[in-house]
Amino acid sequence: MLVWLNLLICIAAIGFAGARLSRYGDVIAELDWSIGQILDAVRRANLDNDTLVIFTSDNGPWLSYGDHAGSAGHLREGKGTTFEGGVRVPFIARWPGRLPAGLVYDRPVINLDVAATAVANAGNEPGKLIRPALDGVNLVPFLTGEDPNAPHDRLFWRWRSQSAVLEFPWKLVRLGPQEQFL
Repeated sequence: MLVWLNLLICIAAIGFAGARLSRYGDVIAELDWSIGQILDAVRRANLDNDTLVIFTSDNGPWLSYGDHAGSAGHLREGKGTTFEGGVRVPFIARWPGRLPAGLVYDRPVINLDVAATAVANAGNEPGKLIRPALDGVNLVPFLTGEDPNAPHDRLFWRWRSQSAVLEFPWKLVRLGPQEQFL
């Protein structure tokens, strides 16, 4: 099951449950409530140990919307860029009995890994059910420590005239034909 909580739908969250924290705070309050409802339903169905839950985002904050659209903190830029503030996002995985609770994994992964992880852990072999094979990797062996290596040697992004390559800890960002940052 894939549940996608879209920010555009969450805009209706302004004042969610009387929170009135701020536009962004109200959206976070609704996301928190919604995820709680999903986890409660999984528990009631006795599927806790059989359900991998992944919480992530597709991009960094919409900085062009001002201070009510999130913050990239110390990272440069936000949504619509290949800088870290645009592509580094939260990634929280929960699977009781399979993934260690409280683990902080410090190796770079990419959202392409989410589909590959879901397909592999639903009992499908990579490249058999879905062709061509998915670009991502199954993250479970890395998160459990079964595979001590990094999931990727390097990661790549492209957005309009921008492109970037991360070969940890170095990242090269190209904004167009003339601008490059290391």
